[in-house]
Amino acid sequence: MQKRPVLLVDVDGVLIIGRDAERTPWATDLQKTFGFDKAALQAHFFAPYWSDIVTGKDALLPRLDQALKVMGSSITATELRDYWFANDAYKNTEMIRWLDCQRQRGSRVMLATNQDHERADYLMQDLGLCDHVDGIYYSAALGVAKPDRVFFDKIATRERQNVSQLILIDDTAANVEAAQQAGWRAIHYTGQSPDQLTKAVVNGD
Repeated sequence: MQKRPVLLVDVDGVLIIGRDAERTPWATDLQKTFGFDKAALQAHFFAPYWSDIVTGKDALLPRLDQALKVMGSSITATELRDYWFANDAYKNTEMIRWLDCQRQRGSRVMLATNQDHERADYLMQDLGLCDHVDGIYYSAALGVAKPDRVFFDKIATRERQNVSQLILIDDTAANVEAAQQAGWRAIHYTGQSPDQLTKAVVNGD
């Protein structure tokens, strides 16, 4: 019997779509809530520190604390982290139900996502994604982020599968292209229906 492919699914933009069903970004009300906006956070936190945090070379809370002090904010890093995670947690229930169906049919389903250690744990435990997948590959644990080719090669080594049996589902075109260059099959997720995704997995579309 032919083995079913392994589905490796991105999180943000695919399974988690922001703050609400309208895909509102989590940082939309930062200015109103805390007195600073996403541009300030980008300049003082994401731009200088995020690439190291998301690849496991640095820790989130100390750098977030440092950025908030530079910005003159009185809130704590823990408060901002909790606000961030809670406001970037709206589940795409249609996609999650589809993954449940694929697992029931015998497919292995893994998350393949760029995350720091803290949010990876939040996604799996607090949001309960662990109930819908067989595990998670994430950038901070792998030491490399999509779309770097090494991200895909490390996963392929761990899966011990022919790369043609690995299918990435991702909403970022650069990640899809990188997976294909690594020999994977890849589906660019743009809001396809479950039936369309099933067809793409079966037919290699």
